[in-house]
Amino acid sequence: MLVRDLFKKQVSKTPAAIAVVCKGKEMSWRELDSLSNRFAGAITGLGIEKGDRVSAICKNSLEFITAYLAMLKSGCVFVPLNYQLNAHSIKYALNHSESKVLLCDHDLIPVIKEISPQFNTVQHIISAGNGDSYSGIVSFDEFLSRGRDGEPSIPLNEDDLAIFLYTAGTTGDPKGVVHTHSNCSYVAQHWAGVFHMAAGKSALLVLPLFHAFALHCLALPGLISGTRLILAEKYQTQPALEALQKYKVNILALAPAMGTLILHHPDFSKYDLSGMNILLMGGAMVPFELIKQWRAAFPRLEIVNAYGQTESCPCSTGLWDVDILEKPGSVGKPWKGVELKILNDEGKELLSPGVGELVYRVPSVMKEYYKDPELTAQTVKNGWLYSGDLGYKDRDGYVYIVDRKKDIIIRGGENISSIEIEEVIHRHPAVLESSVIGAPDKILGETVMAVVVKKPGHDLSEEELIQYCEKHLERFKVPARVAFMDELPHNPGGKVLKRKLKEKYFGST
Repeated sequence: MLVRDLFKKQVSKTPAAIAVVCKGKEMSWRELDSLSNRFAGAITGLGIEKGDRVSAICKNSLEFITAYLAMLKSGCVFVPLNYQLNAHSIKYALNHSESKVLLCDHDLIPVIKEISPQFNTVQHIISAGNGDSYSGIVSFDEFLSRGRDGEPSIPLNEDDLAIFLYTAGTTGDPKGVVHTHSNCSYVAQHWAGVFHMAAGKSALLVLPLFHAFALHCLALPGLISGTRLILAEKYQTQPALEALQKYKVNILALAPAMGTLILHHPDFSKYDLSGMNILLMGGAMVPFELIKQWRAAFPRLEIVNAYGQTESCPCSTGLWDVDILEKPGSVGKPWKGVELKILNDEGKELLSPGVGELVYRVPSVMKEYYKDPELTAQTVKNGWLYSGDLGYKDRDGYVYIVDRKKDIIIRGGENISSIEIEEVIHRHPAVLESSVIGAPDKILGETVMAVVVKKPGHDLSEEELIQYCEKHLERFKVPARVAFMDELPHNPGGKVLKRKLKEKYFGST
């Protein structure tokens, strides 16, 4: 069944209940249904047809949710983009995706106007939010007035394209990950089950909706299950705590850095967070120490650690609450419907515990990288997704990630996992967050370097941290250098952008 059909079924069950809350504004299921119908109708009225791309560059908002639902109804392909992209990246993604319509936040209009002469295919620009009008750009409300409240009659099947998700490029330009309606429907139902979503429950979205984590693990599952979605425009720790208390939020998903900031907020103990039933942490490797801290703070909270990729929509493995403290460092077992194996460098499966590339197959694996058949063929083979992550399975079948292939540090011929060192550093009481990278070395090839963010009010020197690591790590794994930053660079899903750190400290080479 398509997402649009699952959503329509939910609307018929609870039409008057609140579906979405954003910036204090509430919208019922029937209102959201009506708005998305009108938006879809207005898009069709422009001559935009099934399969045409419609991009959105917006913070978390009612407009964003409305637009995605409208595209799922109309058969147009949704292309959500990071609102933090620079002008070059925006232009690249719009031209690469061949988008014909752009919905963007009002405060981005000056940038869009400046680069619009370089757009190859964008014909219409819609402004989300209030503000001054611009020539040639229509406001969201005005655009809605052009559509009628009638369900689109466009025939759709499961193999039709639904969404392009652009990944942060590690080398060169971003890649457009193509997913079908079948992919979206599969993960929506999967995550609704994981979170025990149902009418009467509420979920807080502090992760950005243009990323697969928030969009397909929380937003879509909520929209088909009757779960009320509380949208935070962007992540801020104190407003997140206030929303958790005010709306008695049951369901929460966080990147690890957010989980750390919440627990260490100076007013954390003042908030009543007893409504929370389940927490998912993911998007990046979750330090075991952080899981222990959340368990200590919330003994009855169900805590889930999960692993997945934009290329799987995302869906791969999960470490469930009952095992969360029993399998330190694990990302769990494959979810139902997921097949996973570990391959060595020759492409043969490792049947006994050994480190190799994680390769998995799930019904939500991407269709392709848009306009890149060569990379698609390298990444998806006979339905199996080659993750680029190195890991292993223990004798009980639990999966452990060692590192990204490209992030393994090779010091004098020794392979070193940056994740292992980060786990140790995160246990230091003065450390808020850390990232370990390879530093160029003329003799050894690479040495270990740690980049650290200190907790507010804590002091820590390079020498002290190195001495701490010497007590907990083999000598060759101990950082040879430590640098301190106020904040680490993250991608929208919460992963630290190690390439940015390497550029900062070692330049483009």
